[in-house]
Formats: sequence, C-alpha cells, structure tokens
Amino acid sequence: MRRFLTLAGAIVPVALTISVPLRAETLPIEGIYPAGNDTLSALNSLAIRSFTGSEGQSLAIQLEQRLRDVSVKGVPYFSIVPFRGGGSADGALSGSAYGRSETRNEVVKRQICAARNDKGKCVETRNVDENCTRRNITLNYTLSVEGRRQERLFAISNTVVNTNLICSDTTGVPPIDVVLQYLTANLAGELRLQFAPMERREDIRVKEGVEGLEGNAKKKFKDGIKLTKKNTTSACEVWGEVDQLVPNHAPTLFNLGLCAESRGEYDSAEALYTRVQNLDRSQQYAAAAIQRLGLRRHADRQLAVHVTRRRS
Repeated sequence: MRRFLTLAGAIVPVALTISVPLRAETLPIEGIYPAGNDTLSALNSLAIRSFTGSEGQSLAIQLEQRLRDVSVKGVPYFSIVPFRGGGSADGALSGSAYGRSETRNEVVKRQICAARNDKGKCVETRNVDENCTRRNITLNYTLSVEGRRQERLFAISNTVVNTNLICSDTTGVPPIDVVLQYLTANLAGELRLQFAPMERREDIRVKEGVEGLEGNAKKKFKDGIKLTKKNTTSACEVWGEVDQLVPNHAPTLFNLGLCAESRGEYDSAEALYTRVQNLDRSQQYAAAAIQRLGLRRHADRQLAVHVTRRRS
C-alpha cells in the first residue's frame, strides 16, 4: 500500500475553500485508545537491532526514541534494553529503510494574463502549456519484531511517497534530505502507534437540538449548553434535570452519555448512547460514540495484559 504525503511547496491540483466554522460547545473526553497490534502492546522490554539501508539508522534512532518516550498514566510503558541476542528482550526490532528520488517532466495547463488596461488590471487571459518537473521522493521500509524464542511477532513492509510539482514560480520546495528526514520521523511516529496505547483528549461536540422541548425544559437544556463553557459538571446536572422532565429527548440523552463517558462510566454512557440510537437510527453520532467506547475498552484489555506480563 502506498501513502502520499505533502510538504510545504507541494502543488495540489484542487481548489481549497477555507472557512472559519462557528464555535460549537463541547465536552472534553479524555481516554486511552488501543495500540494497533495486541501482540506488540503486551511486550514490556524492547531491543533495537540493526536497520539496513540509506535511512535505516535514522529510522532506528527515531523509532527507539519514540518507544522510549511512551508512557501511559504517567508510567513508562517500555524498557529499552541493549540487544545481546538469545532473547534478552520481549521483542527485538530490526528492519530497513531506503530512500530515493525520481523526477519526470510534466506539462501543466496554466492561465496567464494576455492583456492589461491602463490601470494594470488584467482584461484578457489565455491558457498556455508549461513544462514542469514532478519530483517523487520514496521511502521504502520494513520492520520485523521477534520474540524471545526468535519467533516472528510482527512484520510490515510498505512505502511512503512525498510528491512535489515544481514549476517556474514554485518556491519553498524542501531539499531531498530534509524530506527524507521528515518521512522517517513521521514513519517512526506511525509505527509507535502499533506498539502501545495512547492517551488522548478529544473535545466532543454536544448536541444542541431543542425540538421536542418546551417551556422550562427547553430553557434548562439551553442553560446546560451555555454552562459547558465554564462548568461541565453543572451542565451535566442541568441535563439530568431536563431528562427528568422529558425522558426521551435524544440530544439530552447524548449529552448525558458524554457526561458519563467523561467520568469513565462506560456502561452508563453506552446505555445512553444506545437509547439515542433506538430513538433515531438515521443519526450516526451515537454509533460513533459507541465505537469510541469499544476502542477504550480494547485499550483497557491491552493494559491489563501488559501489566500482568510485567508482574510475571
């Protein structure tokens, strides 16, 4: 599988419209999300073996640093030990990384000004062909992890590509070595996600719909929305009062689900999200919240296995 990355100076042939969205009210959700690989997340000690290729040493250094820095709940996750062979660590990492650069000519249609009026304003344009250069910088890599008995625990082989279209007016195109450093560092960060869970904070947007609410219930619901800016605990208490007044209002139930999730009460949160789903299956936000809870439970299982192996 190839992945394409861009850096400053890359020309992307699409029109971009930038708009500033209106600020939505949110609740902070802090949680631990699972590593990409259950087998790797169970390891406690790692050793870095040799990495071959022009970028191999750089990848090994970057990856070792990323893994050394991993901590969950303030506790270092891995012990990085010298590689001595013969099962000195739970997992021994080896691999390769090769970088290369290729260029090719590419004709691009460009619009230029053909005539200007006496005020310098363009009054006529025409299309011309310009010979540009397409530069592709490729990083091919492999990574293998072996266990104490030299059994294969994990293996991946992949390619990442950075592409730049360089024309006569293109500026800011980074040198090849800088791009390869970026690709290698970015790759090390992505590979780290395979090895260990990650703590993350998300600001999840609360639901603000008031359809089905009237009078005092409607006022209280809106008060809860306003309170998210300064006191989420009070906001959750107010939505609880709204739920007593109008028991099956989907936005209220969803917001209460966020409150429960923010407190780490997964079962209560899932029950509330499920009620929202049952009320309106055309909406996907409750399903996404349930999926998020599933990921957090998965991370909890990984942590339990990791701790158990550390103590054994």
